[in-house]
Amino acid sequence: MEMQNKIINIINTENKKNPLTDMEIAKFLNTTRENITNIRKELNILNSRQRRYPYLKSAILAIEKNAKTINIADITRALLEQGFTISRRVVEEVLSKEETTFDVAVENHAMKDPFTDLIGYKGSLKNSIEQAKSAILYPPKGLPTLIVGESGVGKSLFSKKMYQFAEQESILRANAEFVVFNCADYADNPQLLLSLLFGYKKGAFTGAVNDSPGLVEQADGGMLFLDEIHRLPPKGQEILFSILDRGSFRRLGESSGERKVSIMLVGATTENIETNLLLTFRRRIPMVIYLPSLRERFLKEKVDLIYRIFQQECNRINCKIFVDKNVVEILALNKFNGNIGELQNMIQVLCARSFLKVMHNKADRLVSIDVNEILKLIDSVDEKTLMDENHSEIRKYLNNLMLIPFKPDNLAASFPIEEQDPDIQDMYQSIEAKYDELKILNLSEGEIENILWAFVINRFTSLNVNDIRQPDLFSMNNLCSFVSETVMSEVKFLMQELIEKEAGLQINRSAFKYLAIHLEEAIKRIRLNQKIINIHLDKIKREFAAEYSIALAATKRLEQQENINIPEDEVAFIALYIKSAFNSETLKTRIGLIMISHGYIASETVKVIKDLLGTNFPIALDMPLTEKPINIYNKAIELAKVIDQGRGVLFLVDMGSLSNIGDIVYEQTHIKTKTLNRVDLVLGLEATRRVSLGEDTLDEIYFYLKKDKLGDLYFTEKENSHKANLIIAMCLTGEGNAKHIGEVIKKEYTHIPCYVMSALDENLLNEITDFQKEHNVLIVGTMNPKIAGTTFINYDKNLLKNIELYFETRHESELTKYERNITRDFMLFEPAIYFKNEILEYICSLLINKGYVEKEYLQSVLDREALLPTFSEGNTAVPHGNSIAVNRTSFVFVKLKNPIDWGVGNVNFIFMPVFKSNDQEVVKNMLQLLRDHEFMVKIKSCTNQDDFQNIILDKIAQLE
Repeated sequence: MEMQNKIINIINTENKKNPLTDMEIAKFLNTTRENITNIRKELNILNSRQRRYPYLKSAILAIEKNAKTINIADITRALLEQGFTISRRVVEEVLSKEETTFDVAVENHAMKDPFTDLIGYKGSLKNSIEQAKSAILYPPKGLPTLIVGESGVGKSLFSKKMYQFAEQESILRANAEFVVFNCADYADNPQLLLSLLFGYKKGAFTGAVNDSPGLVEQADGGMLFLDEIHRLPPKGQEILFSILDRGSFRRLGESSGERKVSIMLVGATTENIETNLLLTFRRRIPMVIYLPSLRERFLKEKVDLIYRIFQQECNRINCKIFVDKNVVEILALNKFNGNIGELQNMIQVLCARSFLKVMHNKADRLVSIDVNEILKLIDSVDEKTLMDENHSEIRKYLNNLMLIPFKPDNLAASFPIEEQDPDIQDMYQSIEAKYDELKILNLSEGEIENILWAFVINRFTSLNVNDIRQPDLFSMNNLCSFVSETVMSEVKFLMQELIEKEAGLQINRSAFKYLAIHLEEAIKRIRLNQKIINIHLDKIKREFAAEYSIALAATKRLEQQENINIPEDEVAFIALYIKSAFNSETLKTRIGLIMISHGYIASETVKVIKDLLGTNFPIALDMPLTEKPINIYNKAIELAKVIDQGRGVLFLVDMGSLSNIGDIVYEQTHIKTKTLNRVDLVLGLEATRRVSLGEDTLDEIYFYLKKDKLGDLYFTEKENSHKANLIIAMCLTGEGNAKHIGEVIKKEYTHIPCYVMSALDENLLNEITDFQKEHNVLIVGTMNPKIAGTTFINYDKNLLKNIELYFETRHESELTKYERNITRDFMLFEPAIYFKNEILEYICSLLINKGYVEKEYLQSVLDREALLPTFSEGNTAVPHGNSIAVNRTSFVFVKLKNPIDWGVGNVNFIFMPVFKSNDQEVVKNMLQLLRDHEFMVKIKSCTNQDDFQNIILDKIAQLE
């Protein structure tokens, strides 16, 4: 009953000129279209077109009084001016039903070509479409056609477009049917297949109790599409031959008389027609159309197909979907043997898995599909299934994509988490296992060596598991069952020797327990003539010379006792255990540091860092432009697992496309990560220095470095270090957002005074200048007033954890010109949208899809509007989001068809400033447009999109 009342209330208050469809009502009430339709019918309420009809008819009759002769275009234009959402086709339908007293001039206008709906219309399908059109238009009634191609390439859809084109060109009889029959469904029962297709006479076979027509007669005058036509038995092919040759046939069981039919035959097959169809039948099908496989399609077409399928799933589940561009890249490069059908199945699986995470959140469902979801299907997306394509080529077509349900398409095997090796596991087994893992990833030997070195060093520096300050508790007795007395004796002797020799140091005794186990395994290998290889022998001898010397002396004693020869490679392993025993080194664990870059920049940068600072880290990971992204993700995951010492890993990356690498690693390993992008040599040096100190946490280092590199910070030279600190919370109006930020700051930092201000305050400059006389001023908020001597940061609750760090210095770049921030794509003229959140989602999806903002921008807009709706005089809304999620400043103008309830009044015009914080001056000047009465009147009275856009562009040109 509650749902019925809601529907009645919505329909009673809807715009009568443009009633809401069942789909629109369903979206508003968060239910299905079918549910709304059923309830509406129970209430005896007409559908949207029927509800509008009397108003539309009345408007047309009114137009009649003023013009006795008028054409359809003029009527449509007049209706649009009156506020109807109408098209010429709808006007034509109304006029065809009503007897009007005025003459309507007949217009000849081209109808849309059905084939243009196919992706690849002017590309890889161009030749196939030209063949199809030729076959359909060939006099007198078209040519029989055979569509050939692999399974899943779209043969059925292509045949449907052929039917629509034939219908549009009046080749088929009026209201003729498109009859579809899959021969493979009944291939095991030829008699049933033929009876269904051609019909049968009573008594033709057991069970034939009445005469029955077949699908051929049903298709008379129309098109018959036979899928998997090669499964049609020879007798069926012969009957079709008769139909194509003479236009006549007999039902099964008929011995006299022939039935006349006129059909356009289209068949489809995945098989070789030369060997699977009768020669006499093949000769009657002159047109053979080949549809290319997905592998043969252009990269741009594959990307478009992926976006379209995601949009279809978006509509199906009625949820917003965010698709990471890296997911699209992997999908586009996959060698789907099942072509578009298999691609569609995989996307459906991706959407289904991601939907499970949000299905219980009815308030705001956003299905987010990132690389982690592809990695969970890794069995289907591995190196063997990826095509060898130029990655730099495909990346030209990629963008993150935000999809909204029911909007047009042109909106624009998991990795197992490896358990840590048991402390007493054999070192050789660990290295061999890790080597095998890395080989599977198709890494180069150099890359494997670097990762293994990190693995070895990390393993030895993590052996400190016992409290060395309680030597009485330490014992090797529990090793006697599997470590020989000789090895135990030698290891104890070595431990005591080091304790006495290094009296000033505390020794990690646990390292000797592991050394004992290791030596027992080493002796077994040597006696079995198993070769011991240490690929880091030279590096260990060079970097740990003292430890190697101690190990060499110990192995000489052990050789005599065990009567064996211990190779240098093994001595190097023993040296690492000795190295781990020195407490001064092993007590200090550090954060992992990995630098990743496109090309080979990371290796060169890390080399400079190591030379300058004398460290053996960070680790470099290069990403050649032709490298498949999934390989980089795999390498990063493996590197993180081998260098993490329990304190997390910091990733330094060069470009935004790698900015989510830390999230991917965390999802697969649960290792804590942070990622800094746009990293240069200077920041790399500072990161290495901070990590080497080993004192700060991962968060502390991350926020310290982020503060120094953020592009959205505007710092000027701090004048007097002795001044007290002061914070200003600021937003556009000084109301909702600024007040909220001020409350958070005051609660967190009780010792720092905080004031709330508006960026539009006429006395803002004077007030802040007065503050600066006694204080270092930090401005936190959504609007940067760009006042010399102040520091500005965008509000971010995480950054506020270390707010004192921001009372420092930095300089900002020049502002961009207005014209660079304006594009016609963001000048929206009367979109068919009726609700506030829906229009905000629509605008933000355009911005996300074109790369102007990150996906988080949408939520920041919705959150701010929920806190305090932005509403200006003249029924204008000025929503905006968090600048930290903005990649490029721009401005969105929207003229609405009908006013939208904004929570504080009705809105008919929307201006959304999308800005990086250093472009605040541009934003302030652009906001002056809203106060230009003449401009606002002109823009709101526009009746077409071209005028709307030109008025805006002309005005912007005046600002330059």
